Amino acid sequence: MTGDQVKRAYQLALRALCATCLVVAAVSAAPAREDATPSIVAVEALHWSPTPIRGVDGATIVGSPGKGGLYVVYARYAAGVRSPPHTHPDTRIVTVVSGTFYAGAGTEFDGSKTEALKPGMTIVVPARAPHFGWAKDGQVILQEVGVGPTGIDLVGRNRH
Repeated sequence: MTGDQVKRAYQLALRALCATCLVVAAVSAAPAREDATPSIVAVEALHWSPTPIRGVDGATIVGSPGKGGLYVVYARYAAGVRSPPHTHPDTRIVTVVSGTFYAGAGTEFDGSKTEALKPGMTIVVPARAPHFGWAKDGQVILQEVGVGPTGIDLVGRNRH
């Protein structure tokens, strides 16, 4: 690895640690409740809705992404769908649930500059970092965790 690659790896690791600390702080801030019970959410029971990106549907697991606080959403990419370069106002921790997701960074989509992420792999996307993705090989489901309010700005267009 070059010096720049090592520096970038350390920066990403530090950002991941900071994002994890934020999520832990948000979750642990609530007092314990004896009457609270865990909820099980089956993928088959999710209510999917279209997102601003054609071919990508979303489902909220926890929270309300448009409001403040912790949220967890699933994003389902149809086979072959590309998300154009875009940003979010918050840091996102994205984990591949199923399929292979090709992730890239920058303001221009370039499939040759993507990295294949397999199920269980995680990528931390810093707030306002331009990025894009591709469900090149088939349907992909991602889990995205962040602290809202959030939104999406397509690079070159301002949409929320």
